[in-house]
Amino acid sequence: MSQNDNKNQGVDLGEFVEFYLLDSQEQIEKLGAGLLQLEKEGGNIGLINDLFRSAHSLKGASGTMGFTPIVALTHAAEDLLDHLRQGKMDVSLEMIDVLLAVTDRVKAMLAQVEQREEISIEFQDLASTMRELLDGEIAVEAKDPQIPQAEAEEVAKFVPQNFELTPDELEKVSDAQSLGHGVYQIDVKLGPNTLMKAVRAVMATQRLEGIGSVIKLVPSIEDLEVGNGEEFYMLVNCDEPREEIRRELLEISELVDVVVHLYPNLNSPEEANLEEDKKVEKTPGIDLEAAPETASNTIAEEKVVKPAVVQKAKVEPKIVAKTSGANEAIQGEGNTQVHTIRVDTVRMDNLINLVGEMVITRTRLVQIGLDLKAQYSTDVMVNNLNEANVYLGRLMNDLQESVMRLRMVAIGTVFNRFPRLVRDLAKKTGKEIDLVLKGEDTELDKTVVEVIGDPLMHLIRNSVDHGIESPEDRKAAGKSEVGTITLNAYHEGNHIAILISDDGAGLDLEKIRTKAVAKGLIGEREELSERDIANLIFLPGFSTADVVTDISGRGVGMDVVKKALNNLGGMVDITTRKGKGSTFTIRLPLTLAIIQALLVEVGQEIYAVPLSSVLETLLVSREDIKTVGGLPMVQLRGNTLPLISLQEKFDLPTPEDESSEVFVVVVGFGDKALGLIVDELRGQQEVVIKSLGDFLTNLPGIAGATILGDGKVTLILDIGSLIQDVLVTRRS
Repeated sequence: MSQNDNKNQGVDLGEFVEFYLLDSQEQIEKLGAGLLQLEKEGGNIGLINDLFRSAHSLKGASGTMGFTPIVALTHAAEDLLDHLRQGKMDVSLEMIDVLLAVTDRVKAMLAQVEQREEISIEFQDLASTMRELLDGEIAVEAKDPQIPQAEAEEVAKFVPQNFELTPDELEKVSDAQSLGHGVYQIDVKLGPNTLMKAVRAVMATQRLEGIGSVIKLVPSIEDLEVGNGEEFYMLVNCDEPREEIRRELLEISELVDVVVHLYPNLNSPEEANLEEDKKVEKTPGIDLEAAPETASNTIAEEKVVKPAVVQKAKVEPKIVAKTSGANEAIQGEGNTQVHTIRVDTVRMDNLINLVGEMVITRTRLVQIGLDLKAQYSTDVMVNNLNEANVYLGRLMNDLQESVMRLRMVAIGTVFNRFPRLVRDLAKKTGKEIDLVLKGEDTELDKTVVEVIGDPLMHLIRNSVDHGIESPEDRKAAGKSEVGTITLNAYHEGNHIAILISDDGAGLDLEKIRTKAVAKGLIGEREELSERDIANLIFLPGFSTADVVTDISGRGVGMDVVKKALNNLGGMVDITTRKGKGSTFTIRLPLTLAIIQALLVEVGQEIYAVPLSSVLETLLVSREDIKTVGGLPMVQLRGNTLPLISLQEKFDLPTPEDESSEVFVVVVGFGDKALGLIVDELRGQQEVVIKSLGDFLTNLPGIAGATILGDGKVTLILDIGSLIQDVLVTRRS
């Protein structure tokens, strides 16, 4: 089956590709995370079943779309996991390695599908490796061939009951099998002279509804009431073991025998089945009831007979059956409630932009109302306008908060990438490392989540390569041979804090200083605090590695981290203790769309300062401002507060008449604080952050722009960047 077969069948599946990609990427992520967990927990049968279902679901969906290479690869992985869940194999490092390699290969294939390219990635090597693992297992099992032979005879004798499934029921079976759930045919034998056969059938269905769902009962309740048969058959969707299903039913009186058969998979027909289906569909007036004999002869190799009626949901009309209330209770599953929907991010971003424009318009209305109030203070219409503006403001705040929540995404979607990364890096470096994840449910803006992955990856690679010592060195230092890296996230006011900490050797501050002096980044006699020395690793091209490896040593990783965080309006800080470990603390704004801002005036310009970063405002005499080490400072409650003049920072014209006092806006990020020298405070306002475009991105100290109520464009300050430049970056 090729990717073009869908067109030949008269069905264009192109419109379903996006849904397929979303589901498949979700399944492959679950598979990868589950394999890492399985490596630690060993024979966790519940986890193994989940992994099998993910592989089975991925295979079924790929088969429907016609992506044969993905089907072949996941089918081999499914076989391996199936032997694992049956207890025929034990979890091994080699098995985990090859299955993780399968997830990587499938991700690459999905990337080609996303680009609408033909899948050209080689997969036979992995399929061969998995077959070799299975062959090794089969060779061991050959010592006791009696059990497999008995199982094969049982399967060969099983002939599926003709349930005459409607298209809806067929869809339920197909969906359940695609998702990896168990679908079983249950043959129930009643005791001789059972009087209330229908009641026994209802009791059986109710008992099974507690552990699964009944898709079809044959004969129906009405037929059992009037008939003389001593058997009935049930088609059931259930994830419990077959023995557990049998035990549940045998607890009902007058049920003397229960046999549970695995129902043939409707999503995985072999070539012979497909050919037989085509013959049946093309032949007019064919008796579908005669299909079992033909099917059983055709698929003798598989030892399983295909269901008696060849049912194709896409060619049969929907059938509405008239049944009694009792039968409806058995066959129906009630109304399906949809609790979540998938929305294209472009549509969501468009909604955010529209809300932003509404905020700007509301601000202009408020400004117009204030201007009218100043001129016509006693006019009733003006008062009514201002009252309406107040009510509109409340509605806009609620709407804004609701829309912003649509953009919030749990940071766990990023954290889940790193267990595999740490595992692979630990194997490559010969270290033993345990990654601990905390705060995965912490939410932040979708835009931030999309960008924060790379900086976190660089910091984790740094912790693995430079932080955690080798098992021998850790043992010599009296530590556990297994190092620990902790990734934690939590809300801190209007920001989110992300901590990457390790219990390794800590930063060698003396080595960092020596390297910085050798590179001419700092003067040999320049006095720096330990924190400032540690932050030197963020300078471009700086690295303490003596040997360049494929993990680190080129001096680009930490520089990338700082630039990415500055672009997000965030910052990073380091605390380290020699021999105890290091902690990198990242602080980021929760949202990048609509914020509260303090408007300040500098000369003829107005700037917006994010209110989440404002600690307080001061009125300071110019005489109290002193210059220390090239930076203006002021004493604030016994502490020294560094200052920065926005007029000098942005090279604005110097006013002719300078007042003896200036306003200072104290801003902070984490445990760092800085004072911004401004001329006037204009009050706070809700502003919408607008991008400056490709040509003006990465302007130092500028996060974006906004439109004020009078229509003027105002720049928004990047507080994290300003603090980083003043307190961290050192001139050579």
